[in-house]
Amino acid sequence: MTYGNVNLPCTGITSFCKFPICSDLNSITQDVAVYGVPWDEGTGFRPGSRMGPRAIREYSTRFAFGERGATARGYWNIESGQRYLAEATLADCGDLDILYTKVEETFDKLTENVRTILDRKALPVILGGDHSISFPVVRAFERFQPLNIFHFDAHLDYNDDIWGVKLANGNPLKRISELPFVDRIIQIGLRGIRAREDAFRDSSDRGNMIILASQVREQGTEAVIEKFPRGGDIYVTIDIDVLDPSVAPGTGSPCPDGLLYRELKSLLQGVCRCGRVVGFDLVEVNPFVDQTGLTAAVASMLTLEFLASIFG
Repeated sequence: MTYGNVNLPCTGITSFCKFPICSDLNSITQDVAVYGVPWDEGTGFRPGSRMGPRAIREYSTRFAFGERGATARGYWNIESGQRYLAEATLADCGDLDILYTKVEETFDKLTENVRTILDRKALPVILGGDHSISFPVVRAFERFQPLNIFHFDAHLDYNDDIWGVKLANGNPLKRISELPFVDRIIQIGLRGIRAREDAFRDSSDRGNMIILASQVREQGTEAVIEKFPRGGDIYVTIDIDVLDPSVAPGTGSPCPDGLLYRELKSLLQGVCRCGRVVGFDLVEVNPFVDQTGLTAAVASMLTLEFLASIFG
């Protein structure tokens, strides 16, 4: 008996969704470049998100295109009855070669590499890693100005410093706000009792739009989307802890009463109606506290569904 390429999840090289591997950033020809940043030196509580890119990739093979003999490209969604990502080309470009304890050197290299991805006209999809990586990633987008930032998170991440530390996972949105080409910042999903009042005042005084998780629940996603600014280029940063721990428990700082998957998916679809998404990251998946792999599964599926919305 002979059979074709079954391509089961347990076979082959573990690239994201088994996309082709492109190890030379200067040779990217695809529309999308998935790039991992295995860094968690900005974490002040539970480490382990440096293994996030690997965990997300491992589970993403479950969503491999062409799995079990399917010949059509992309994926078909049973709810909409439509096929997505059939025309887009995607590559897994591996990981940043981080140098532990060398924060500025590692971040400079990350900025340089994301610029290279953009030079190749590919959409960067960055897998973290802790949230501190978002600042050096966004720093590479100076060609897109003005750039609006949509930030999905349980936490503000807007602390100026913590005892002099300015490049940790509590600071990225503050650092991003200081970039001269960044315009509007919209922070969505915030909740809990760990927010610092001075950080909240600082973000509010800049004119950032702050939307609490409770507001999403009370008003509904469409009402919230109506408040989003329209037009321009958009970068999206997603901390997986914006989701409720019942949906995504495997993260360093889980916070109860978060968004449900369908709410986050709807909001991301709404972002795509507001302008052109030119890149995004998904951070803070920690496989060390993700006992069933649920969070890695959610992260990989969310990445695919967001890409589907971006490519329309």
